[in-house]
Amino acid sequence: MKRTTLLGSAGAVLLGALSMSASAQSKFIAADDSIGTQLCMAITKDSPHTLRNEMKDNHVRKTVVVNKLQCNDLTVRQFASLYGFDRSLKGLGMTPLTETSIHDLAKVHGDKLNVITGSH
Repeated sequence: MKRTTLLGSAGAVLLGALSMSASAQSKFIAADDSIGTQLCMAITKDSPHTLRNEMKDNHVRKTVVVNKLQCNDLTVRQFASLYGFDRSLKGLGMTPLTETSIHDLAKVHGDKLNVITGSH
């Protein structure tokens, strides 16, 4: 039983490391200067303070971000979970989506550039 628990913990640590490396290796640039894109870019900073300030500056309530904003045609929860922006999600009162996946580490080649667009 202890061996299973240790392997399960190691697997969780590995999955956590993979999600952190995905966001650490990705670079995000804004596709435009819309309010939606600015909010999505704030999510990529993974700082609740930065996101809150962006929402305040643009007079956007948390319910609008949670229920209506889309980043790259994904809901905020899907987008932030995909790239591991858990602190941004927590600041919005959301939990990350959890799913188990297997990543081929041999396919990772350097930094990845992502263009971010937000819904209007």
